[in-house]
Amino acid sequence: MAKHKDKEILEEQEIEEQIEEEIEEIEDTSWEIDEDKLEEELNPEDESCMDKLLKTQADFQNFKSRTQREKSEMIFFLKQDILKKVLPVLDDLERIINSTLDENKNTPIYEWVVALYKKVSSELEKMWVKPFESLWKESNPDKHEVMTTLPGKKEGIICDEFEKWYELDGKVLRHAKVVVWAWE
Repeated sequence: MAKHKDKEILEEQEIEEQIEEEIEEIEDTSWEIDEDKLEEELNPEDESCMDKLLKTQADFQNFKSRTQREKSEMIFFLKQDILKKVLPVLDDLERIINSTLDENKNTPIYEWVVALYKKVSSELEKMWVKPFESLWKESNPDKHEVMTTLPGKKEGIICDEFEKWYELDGKVLRHAKVVVWAWE
């Protein structure tokens, strides 16, 4: 039995020595990658894999940017759809305010309409919706839809506005509907 234990101890010592030798070899090995040596050792199959990897990385970056762009466009179109339904209500409130007679401007209902108009306008501004006044400015087909013309001295100048134009995130949300002067 003693021989068996001595044999086991010798085997364990041999294994420990082998492990120590392997650890020393590992510690002595430099783990820095020599790019020139690596390029020399690359075979055509490795180059093909590297090309595929680079192409896959580029495709993934394109996918990420395209997805982000599509997401922001989708959000814009959803906002636009909702806001186009709110703007006519705001126009109606503005028409009520502008057409109210002076003697009716001290009534509670008028004050309520004005307060509602201001609240809706301020909420739209918080959502980056900007209204623009077009009166007495030159007509611009990118912003204005000319409904009719009236004889006047300055051709192309807007003399009346049915609906304001609105901008959302730098893009036209709704064109203004305007009346423009034409030559007499």
